[in-house]
Amino acid sequence: MENRILQKLQTFFLEANDEERQALEHVIDAVIRKQMKQNGSYIGGLLQTNRSVIDDQTYEITIPNTELIQNPLQIVHGGITATLLDSAMGSVVHHVLPKDKAAVTTEMKINYVAPGIGKEFRCVAQIIHKGTKICVTEGRVFRDDGTLIAHATGSFFIINRPEQNNHK
Repeated sequence: MENRILQKLQTFFLEANDEERQALEHVIDAVIRKQMKQNGSYIGGLLQTNRSVIDDQTYEITIPNTELIQNPLQIVHGGITATLLDSAMGSVVHHVLPKDKAAVTTEMKINYVAPGIGKEFRCVAQIIHKGTKICVTEGRVFRDDGTLIAHATGSFFIINRPEQNNHK
């Protein structure tokens, strides 16, 4: 497998321009961040998430705006915005659950209200309702100039955490 990867990289570098090389560097950095446990997932590493708990009901994730997450119009891709919202809303739910519980997204509604441009994006998520089976959340994504670019609500189904993950 190592030779196959090295061969692909060699072929890539023969044809790649600076933008493509920079994109590959972002992807490699993402894998390293996951490997070094700086991010809990490859997608978190790819987005370069910076996470923080604001209070018992509020969670925040910021990500830089890179060419890797932009659509052809140089605006953050709507799917990336959705991923950011889902991650922040899911994280706030996990923050309030006991260690033996987890949650999975069951529904999410997003309103995109302004283009995702600027140097970074900040997503703030809050708990609206915490029941025994369902948590309802709200999330907002802001540009670095403070402009709201997306608003979402999400529902998360509470499940028992699988046994092999109880120690995490």
